Parts: sequence; C-alpha cells; structure tokens
Amino acid sequence: MRINQYGYLIAIISCLFIGACFFSVDAKASKDTPIVDEAAEAYKSHGQSIYQIQVVDRIANKKSSIGSGFQISDKGHIATNYHVVSEAIQRPKQNRVEYLTDKGERGALKIILADVVHDLAIVQKVELDGSTWLELGKSELPKGARIFSLGNPHDIGFTIIEGTYNGISDKSLYEKIHFSGSLNPGMSGGPAINHDGEVIGVNVSTAGNQISFLVPVEHLKALYEDAIKMNGEFSEQTSDIIEEQLEKNQKRFLSSLIAKEWKSMSFGPVDIPAKISDIFKCWGGQVHEEKDLYKHFYSVCSSQDDLYLEYDFSTGLIQYKYEYLEAEDELNTMRFYKLYSSLYGNPSRSYYNNASEQHVTNFSCNTEFVDIAGKRWKSSFCLRKYKKYPKLLDMNLYMAMVGEEKKGLIISLMAQGIDKENSFALSKKFMQQVLPLTTKIKEGGDNE
Repeated sequence: MRINQYGYLIAIISCLFIGACFFSVDAKASKDTPIVDEAAEAYKSHGQSIYQIQVVDRIANKKSSIGSGFQISDKGHIATNYHVVSEAIQRPKQNRVEYLTDKGERGALKIILADVVHDLAIVQKVELDGSTWLELGKSELPKGARIFSLGNPHDIGFTIIEGTYNGISDKSLYEKIHFSGSLNPGMSGGPAINHDGEVIGVNVSTAGNQISFLVPVEHLKALYEDAIKMNGEFSEQTSDIIEEQLEKNQKRFLSSLIAKEWKSMSFGPVDIPAKISDIFKCWGGQVHEEKDLYKHFYSVCSSQDDLYLEYDFSTGLIQYKYEYLEAEDELNTMRFYKLYSSLYGNPSRSYYNNASEQHVTNFSCNTEFVDIAGKRWKSSFCLRKYKKYPKLLDMNLYMAMVGEEKKGLIISLMAQGIDKENSFALSKKFMQQVLPLTTKIKEGGDNE
C-alpha cells in the first residue's frame, strides 16, 4: 500500500538516525509509467521467426539431433549452425532436415550452403508460407549493451535469454562475441538480437557460468550473399567446398603465424619457442614425485579453437609440448635410458583422437638424426591425409635429444588440418627456434 504522511516521516527519521530506510511503494503508484519487460516484448515481436531445426533419420523417422534457427528472408531462408545440420550435410541419403514452430507446425528444409570455419549454415523452406523474418544488423555494440538470445534449450520449448554484450574475444583464432548469458544445448543456431530486433550474432557455444559465445552477424551476411550466388549447387560439391574453406583458413592463419617473430624461453639445456601467439594457452608442471630418482618437467601450449566437421571428426588444433628428464646420482645410466626410451617410444596420441579411420589414412613417418642447438636429436616427422579432403593432413614432429648421459628432452609439435606446404614450413620454423641455451630467459613460461 502507499505510505501515508506519518509513515513517510517515520521512514525519513529511520534513514537519518539508524541508517535503515523502509520504503514500500505499490506498483499501482506508477501506473501512469508502465514498466516494459524488454525480454517479453522481444519474444512477442520476434519469436515467430524462430524455429527448432531437426535432423531426422530417414529410416527410423526419428530426430537424431536438434538445434535452433531463424528466418532471414522472405524466400524462406533460415540461418543456423553448421554443427546442427552437419549429419544431413555429410550423410544426405541417411538424414533429412525439418523445422518446427512454437505452434507445432512442421516443414521440410533443404540445405543451401555451410561455412564450417565459422560454424554457420543456411537452409531454406521447401514450401514458402509467408512467415516473418529477422533483419540482420551489425555486431558492433557498446560493451555492456543488453542483448537477447533466442532458441530452444534442451528441447523444452522456445526461450529467450537476456544478457550483455562484452565485445569480440581477442584471444580466439576465430571472431566470437563474448555474451554474458546462459546458452544451453538446443539453442545453437538461434539469434542474438539488439533492442531494435536486429540480429547481431548467432548462438554457437558456451563455457558455462554465464560465459557464452556468438558468431558475429557479418559472417552470416557474407554466407548469405554466397548462398544466393550458389543457386543450389552446394549439395553437388559439398566436400570440395568444405575442403576449400578449410584450406583457405589454415593458409591465412599459418602464413601469419610463421611470418611473425616468436618469443622463446629456456627449458632444460636449450632455448625453445614459448607462447608463440595470443590464441595459445600454456601451462606446465612436474610429473615426478619426491621419492623418484629423477626429475620430470613438462610445458604445453595449445590453441583453443577446433573446427567441428562430424560427430567423430574435428580439426584445426595446434599444440606443442616439452618434457625434460634429469636423473639423480643414485639412478644409473642404464635405468635412466630405459625410462627415457619408454617415454619416447610411447608418445601421447590423444592429439589424434580427432578423427577415426574412416576419415584419415595411417601416419607415414620419416625418422632421422639431426644436429640442432649443439645437440644430437632423433627426429620423426609424420603425416596422415584426410580422405574426404585430400589437400589437408595432420602433422606430428617428434624430437628426442640423445647423447646425454643422464638428461633427456623430448619436443613434440602437432598440427591438425594443414596442407603439406605449411606442414614443412611450420616444422622448419619450429626446429630453427630450438637454440643453444642462453643465460637470460627471454620469455617466461607464460602459463595461463
């Protein structure tokens, strides 16, 4: 209820003398200035342009994956994520794509074009129905601006999430908008809109705890322009188009990475590349325990962005790792050599769980002894090709220092989805950056 004149006086005295204010104002008091729920208004105005996107198994007639999408033209074009419809793109004879509205209306979709690098796809309604669509705006907003993400989380119904715009992430290989909001599975491919209902980005991923990411709308605009030009040719040359996108992307990134000056750090008996780009995260530590008769230290740097191709096939990561071993006096040379040999003979293959045998060939390796930084090394250089995208391959450079009685250093470099030319160029640059030990550390471990 409203505060009468005596209640108001008591409230003022409370504020002045005991620091506690007890004001209770009924919402009716401001009935002439109604409060507008922006999220509700956004959903009411634009929710009819949002769809659930389903990939349906043709034999079982059951949905195998779901996501969200939104209409972007009067021709029935709908934007979504590539990973939402990837199974239908990669296996069109086994799967079809459909949309579902919030009213339960269903319709068939055809795939027009995809962008695997930015995780986008454009599909189109087979039968036009005069539905409304969203306008594509721009991704540049003031930091802290309120934006609204729409989609269908966990297949529980259409939802709108309110959050804030935090700019473009500056430590990512691919442009992403940092969105403070809780995106959930099923919202992938839905739109994020501004106050005017214009699309500023596309839901793509989450890191949990109100940390989510959007694809800037400019990449969707570019894809839509290409889709109009394609005129339905994507389905006839899917693998070639995806391979071209992947090849162009890795050339752009690696040419820049190889050309720049790398920072270095001292590790064991040599200087080695430290954090070579801001898109890498680095960490390290020790493997040994106090009771061990040797010391075993490691340092790892890895890029953070991979590219989803299929449910059991991803690519795009680069990682390098160092392991330094040094024996105590009590550990004899033969036992240390056995330990060191076992480590070299069983390198971590977790890097290469990115693809199954249906997607890649076996590794082909070349092993030889080389002299680098005044040390002798046993070096293995291995490549394996992608079967669908033969211009691309996974690479592994593996080096072990030899000739030291009770010291060992293993260096490994892994890169996924690069062409043969860049695999040689990256390996050559990396080996050239292994230098004799200096007394001054030029760059610390830079662990993050």
